[in-house]
Amino acid sequence: MFVSQQRYEFPFPAGLEEPGAKHWRMMELTLHAPWFLLSAEVVDPEGREPSHTRTLCIAWEHDLADVLRSLDVGRVTGVVCMMPAWRSPNGQWSSREVREVWLHSSSGGEHVGLIDTAGEKFDCGLIPDHVGAVETELLLRVDPRHSTKQ
Repeated sequence: MFVSQQRYEFPFPAGLEEPGAKHWRMMELTLHAPWFLLSAEVVDPEGREPSHTRTLCIAWEHDLADVLRSLDVGRVTGVVCMMPAWRSPNGQWSSREVREVWLHSSSGGEHVGLIDTAGEKFDCGLIPDHVGAVETELLLRVDPRHSTKQ
């Protein structure tokens, strides 16, 4: 999860921020667990504003799945999984570019499976003891052409 302190709040100009939003210059991770950066193209439906990329910091893999279900995945330009030192070969925080996000479900629970750009499967959370048949659902396959746009 992410936390920040009042002294790191950035005074964003009135009229340019979303109502109720706060801007922060710095945040801290409270857990050394994998987390995600999800970037998606935002398009003005009326065509008055140019499109731009919005990037979300997402603390949990199930939140990533929920966000993917709530948006047009064709607008997703990239997902990066930030791996903590204990999950990285170099003993430091590192990143893995995610190409696919899958949801695996059974009566025993759900877990999110990921495939990186090298085609390697990995996961970031607890995997339940699946009971019975496991259903798989592709939530996202990032178009590789998006990776070169940013």
